[in-house]
Amino acid sequence: MNKDETFKLPRLFTAHSLSTQTLIELEAAQAHYLHNVMRKKEGDAIRLFNGRDGEWLCTLTAQAKRKASVRVTDQLLEQPETYRAIHLFFTPIKKNRQDWLIEKAVELGVTDFHPILTQNTEVRKINVERMTHQIFEAAEQCERLTIPILHSLIKLDQALNPDMPLYSCLERYDAPDIQTQRPAGDFAFLIGPEGGFTAEEKKNIAQNTMPVSLGDRILRCETAVIKALVLLSA
Repeated sequence: MNKDETFKLPRLFTAHSLSTQTLIELEAAQAHYLHNVMRKKEGDAIRLFNGRDGEWLCTLTAQAKRKASVRVTDQLLEQPETYRAIHLFFTPIKKNRQDWLIEKAVELGVTDFHPILTQNTEVRKINVERMTHQIFEAAEQCERLTIPILHSLIKLDQALNPDMPLYSCLERYDAPDIQTQRPAGDFAFLIGPEGGFTAEEKKNIAQNTMPVSLGDRILRCETAVIKALVLLSA
């Protein structure tokens, strides 16, 4: 197949190492997707990536409803040696809106997701399996070669001492417009809960981060994430 045409092929994540002639058994859900959704059969080509070894062209060597294996043939893209780290500190929200938040943040380059608990956080637990699936699926779709990391749920005060610039998006607070900020390297940003930060939390955040304003409008959490990410990483 012409390498210029490979973008049309299904692209899946695998945890296995990728190298020439390696034989890999896919997960049952992936086999189901290829067989029932994509209508692939033995001899057809797909793409695999693992976040470590670049992207590879593979050939289906066995295909059934819930079982499939592939042979790795040619490397299509090399793994980047370095990339910009972008850490998102956010409060969990309702699942459908959070799915959208994760999908778009992955597409726009977030490398690390840090769910946090604040006084006004409504969703106090996270579904790690669901969130991890969303991250993998978004990376597959947008053709990223790196897989963002999902970190453990932590309290707000544990998030305020990162080893890189941390921008906090504070509503109803006298802070510089976020459009005046352009971090040159790695950075982190913090988005609050649906009910906003408490006065005490704002004071603590302002003392330990770089507060920025997203404007006069009060945005939903997922909207705030996308606006901040676009403006800070531009």
